[in-house]
Amino acid sequence: MTGEELARRYVDTFNDRDVDAWVALFAEDAVIHDPFFPEPSKGREAIENVEQGVLRAFPDMRWRQLRPAIDVGDRVAVELAVNAVNGGPLEMPNGELPATGRAISFETGVFWLIRPDGLIVEERSYFDATGVAAQLGIMP
Repeated sequence: MTGEELARRYVDTFNDRDVDAWVALFAEDAVIHDPFFPEPSKGREAIENVEQGVLRAFPDMRWRQLRPAIDVGDRVAVELAVNAVNGGPLEMPNGELPATGRAISFETGVFWLIRPDGLIVEERSYFDATGVAAQLGIMP
């Protein structure tokens, strides 16, 4: 699978709410680094739990690929636009934050390390987490 095919599958399975297919894009021992979470998510089970939490907090979240993926060797990069309304509780390090009903919109860069079998072994995403928190009204 090319990096572009992987990026499209990543976005499509998320938008279709096919969590099993989305999580299957990751190796069993994959690690996700996300600026909104203080610790990396390690392993498919942890990745699935985080994704379920995101979908619970933002049930209408949609991703849109902004540009073609950059695919070089075992590295892939993709830019996404994210839009959602916080319609459910958001799990935070110090407990749950009730739904704010506020909309969020941001762009993110997602970078993958890909194993020879095509599975994602590491993901690093970069976005303005402080700006998202401000959109939610949980930071000034």
